[in-house]
Amino acid sequence: MKRLIAFLLALTMLFALAACTAKTETADAAAPSETASNDSAASSGTTRLVLGTSTTGSTYYILGTGWADVMKSAVPGVEISIEATPGGITNMQSMRSGDMDMGMTTSWLGGDGWAGTSWAEGTKYDNCLSMFPTHSSVLYIFTLADSGINSIMDLEGKAIGTGALGSTSGDAVPLLLDALGITVKSTANLSSSGICDALKDGTIDVGFGVTGVPASWMLDLETSKDIKIIPLTQDEINTVLTAQPYWSSGVIPGGVYKNHDEDIPCITFGNFFMANKDLDEDLVYNLVKATFENKAEIEKVDKNAAGIDVANFGFLTMPLHPGAQRYYEEIGVEIPDNLKLG
Repeated sequence: MKRLIAFLLALTMLFALAACTAKTETADAAAPSETASNDSAASSGTTRLVLGTSTTGSTYYILGTGWADVMKSAVPGVEISIEATPGGITNMQSMRSGDMDMGMTTSWLGGDGWAGTSWAEGTKYDNCLSMFPTHSSVLYIFTLADSGINSIMDLEGKAIGTGALGSTSGDAVPLLLDALGITVKSTANLSSSGICDALKDGTIDVGFGVTGVPASWMLDLETSKDIKIIPLTQDEINTVLTAQPYWSSGVIPGGVYKNHDEDIPCITFGNFFMANKDLDEDLVYNLVKATFENKAEIEKVDKNAAGIDVANFGFLTMPLHPGAQRYYEEIGVEIPDNLKLG
């Protein structure tokens, strides 16, 4: 009897050991399967990039989204995610921290970022390089038609609304007012729609915004309120450009907005796309090449894409990414010395 019990115990232990061995073999067999799956994803050839634009509904956001969609079909294996941000400064900061691969900015912010001056406060954003120029955006100064405000000098002691800190308008407006010697009562940093709402309810007297023409939020505002876009005089423009050499001047064309039949003199900013210097040269070459070859498709999404032109190289205030430079040299463009890296 004792021998039988001993035999049964031994048999039980044998089965248990066999079961453990089987589980171990199954687990070991599963590991290569998981690794193979990861290898398969890595070898799929998909390159995922992040592009920093600006607030939802802005020209940057609309243009950036349209560009990314076109690139998805024009450059196989590339997927570009759009990041809504306050604007150019945030885009450069995020590129420097490694959170973004590409971004959009203005000539002014880009130039100061590259040099480490003004807003950059000594930090050189030399990991950000130019890809291609886009459009010229305008600085809107607007109020309600019955506000009694007719010139920028009338802003003395008034409440104003600008974009968020880190946006073009949020950082440009204080410099504009300082150049003209204007002291306002208060400044609210808001989204474009928030500025329009504050103007309608009387929280602010004047709003500022930087975007292309037309501005979707301006078109929306004038459906419920009569608005007045405040022009700058040539003397005011000259004073501002002396203080801010990266800025430029232009007009908001007449006929775009209700009751504004004449061109409106204003401050403008050139814009361009940036790429992180660590992005593969061939990748950037293919993106820039596809951008110019598919410009008409991008314009269908946003007509501001018409500014994607080598004639607008003056907008670029950072050296070209090597991949971008290779494309331009390939099509016979003479590269200015200030756009050559190193």
